[in-house]
Amino acid sequence: MENYSSFACSCQGENHIKKNIVCQDSSARYDDLKYSFAASADGHGSRCYFRSDRGSEFAVDCALECVMEFLRGLKDTGADLNNEDERDELFMQLWRSIVSHWHSDVEADFKMEPFTDEELDGIPEQFAYYRERYNAGKYIEAYGTTLAFAVVTDEFGFCMQIGDGSCVAISDNGEAYEPVPEDPRCHDNITTSLCQDDAAYAYRAAYFSKENIPPVIFLGTDGVENSYYSTELLFGFYRGLALTFCEYGMEEGERQLKSFLPEMTRKGSGDDVTCAGIIDMARLRDMEGILREMLTPEVPEQPEETAVEAAEETPAEDEQPQEDAPAAENEQPQTAE
Repeated sequence: MENYSSFACSCQGENHIKKNIVCQDSSARYDDLKYSFAASADGHGSRCYFRSDRGSEFAVDCALECVMEFLRGLKDTGADLNNEDERDELFMQLWRSIVSHWHSDVEADFKMEPFTDEELDGIPEQFAYYRERYNAGKYIEAYGTTLAFAVVTDEFGFCMQIGDGSCVAISDNGEAYEPVPEDPRCHDNITTSLCQDDAAYAYRAAYFSKENIPPVIFLGTDGVENSYYSTELLFGFYRGLALTFCEYGMEEGERQLKSFLPEMTRKGSGDDVTCAGIIDMARLRDMEGILREMLTPEVPEQPEETAVEAAEETPAEDEQPQEDAPAAENEQPQTAE
C-alpha cells in the first residue's frame, strides 16, 4: 500500500538486565503492496515459564504466517468482512489457525530440544507442581505468551489480541482510544495466554471498515502500559510517538523509539517493553498541528529535544513489577476453569 507503513521494536527490561534474564518480548512487522502487519507478544518470563521467550517469538511469526494465508483466502473466496456474522466466523477461523500453528511450533521445539535438568531445576520449590506437570508431558505452559497484532489493507483493518498489553488507535482528530475490548481476566499479575486450554476462544478483536480505519494503530506490551500512571499519560506517550514519526519519517522515528525504550524501562516498569504499529503517513502529516496543540499544555516546546523525548511523561519510577508473584515472577497466565 502506498501510504501505510509498519514498525516494531522490542527492548530487554531493566530488571531483566540486572537479573540476566533474556528478553521475553517479541515483535514483527511486514509491508507489501496489499497490506501492512504489526505484532507484539510478551512471554510470561519466570523460572516456571522458562521458554516463554521462544513462545513469544513463535506467536508473532505464527500470526504473520496465518494472516498471510487468511488474506489470500479472502481474495480467493470473495468473503465479506463487512458482514458481521461472516466476519465473526472468519475471525474465529483465523484465530484458531494461529493457536494451532503456535502449538505445532511449540511441539516441534520441545521434540527437538526436550527440557533440560537445568531448566527444570530452576523452578522454585514452592512451584514444584510445574516440574511434575512438565515431566508428565504437559510442556505447553513453559512457552506461555500473550499476543496482539494489527492488519490494515486498502479495504479494511482489524486487530486481534489475547492477554494484557494495549492496542491504542489515534483518529484523525487526535483522539486516542483502545479499539480492542478489555479482558476482565487480565488484572494485576494475571493474564490470559496462548498456553491456556481455551486459548482458541479467548481472543478479542476490533474491526475497521474502509471509512473507519484510523491513521495510527499502536501495539504495546504491558511493560509500556505499566510505565505510566494513567491511561491519559499512556495516550500522551503514543501521541508524542506519532508526532515523532510525523516529523522524522518512519526510519528515523523507529530509530528514535529504539533509543528511547531503554530509558522507558529504566524509569518505568523495569519490564521488557515492545511497541509496534501501523501508520498512514499522509493522514498523520495532516494531523501534525492537532497533535502539537494537544501536547503543548503538557509539554513546552523544546527545539533541541526529539518529539519522543519531549512527549515523555513522568513514568511510575517507584513502581516495579512483582518479583515473586504466585506461579510467575512477571506474569501468571489465566488458566481455564
